[in-house]
Amino acid sequence: MATPAVPTPEVELREAHFQDYRGMIALQAEQGLPCQPLDEWQRLWAGNPCYEEIGPRWPIGWVLEASGRIVGCVSNIPLMYSFRGRKLQAAAGRGWAVDPSFRDCADLLADRFFNQENVDLFLTVTCDKFLADTFLHSGAWRMPCGDWGMAAFAIVTYLGFAESLLRRKAFPLARLLRHPTALALALKDRVTGRGIPRTDIEVKLARDFDQRFDNFWEILGHRSDTVLAERSREALRWHFAAAQDRNQLWVLTAARNGNLDAYAVFQRHDDPEYGLKRVRMVDFQACDWHEQYCAALMQRAYDECRTQGIHVLEHVGCGVPQNKIFDESAGHRRKLANWSYFCLAREADLAGQLSQAAAWAPSAYDLDSSL
Repeated sequence: MATPAVPTPEVELREAHFQDYRGMIALQAEQGLPCQPLDEWQRLWAGNPCYEEIGPRWPIGWVLEASGRIVGCVSNIPLMYSFRGRKLQAAAGRGWAVDPSFRDCADLLADRFFNQENVDLFLTVTCDKFLADTFLHSGAWRMPCGDWGMAAFAIVTYLGFAESLLRRKAFPLARLLRHPTALALALKDRVTGRGIPRTDIEVKLARDFDQRFDNFWEILGHRSDTVLAERSREALRWHFAAAQDRNQLWVLTAARNGNLDAYAVFQRHDDPEYGLKRVRMVDFQACDWHEQYCAALMQRAYDECRTQGIHVLEHVGCGVPQNKIFDESAGHRRKLANWSYFCLAREADLAGQLSQAAAWAPSAYDLDSSL
């Protein structure tokens, strides 16, 4: 662990409280971060099965305060993980933001987060290179499994995607140029033979996380020898509550004889600035036969996208083994602004094991962007 930084006289580091919502959200908005309504923000802890088990002693985060104004903040979300039969208490850092005038104090937040007591595993995501460097300085390391600075995507609706692409590149007459651009993109994909393979596995759209997900988690949790976040139906319902309320979630399932064999969760991640309609795969899990199930679930998601006029189907974190089929068939890549998955283990033995890519089966379900 890094040696904790010392506050300057002008800046106070203190534990965050629910009454700090307005100040924290205002700072995050200034930094261009997505901001949640108060009820969704409170639900990061209220209804969180891990938080309810721990109780109010768990800090909801920390703030840097100067002259009565919040100039730095991070939320602290408790999550439960398992690894080779061992329960791991995890802490996920969310909404990292520091006023540019006080960036010399960013280490205070990172040190406090990564040095908190009774936590086995620390996870955090950032879209800011400065904060990424701060995490690394505090001892965190990049997720060793997959490329979390890259996203793979398949184009579903070429015309809509082409117009969005041209708008992003600030081309004049983007609407007129979208037709030839769309044709060129479609021809390129056809020539390269990219496309998600079809299977005869039946896939259905689930209305809710039902009892089958508890049964599935019992099997998956015992079979897996990788780090996995809890996926009981209670945990899944809490995790995706906000997205479900906004009707921005698809849960696709593959089952035989009434038993769940695999599922995938997809979430809307539109980019309204450029008119891009996007669906992102947040999580895919299967007990066996990974590639066949991945192909079946991806093809159904692709069909849903086409029906609903979605432009792009993507997932973040290329090179993760369970997503191999999608990586190979998607056909396109985009580079993210920064690496998006950092972690740190408190114990030396655990850290040694988790430094190996084979110890992980990561997905966007681990990251705060899917909460």
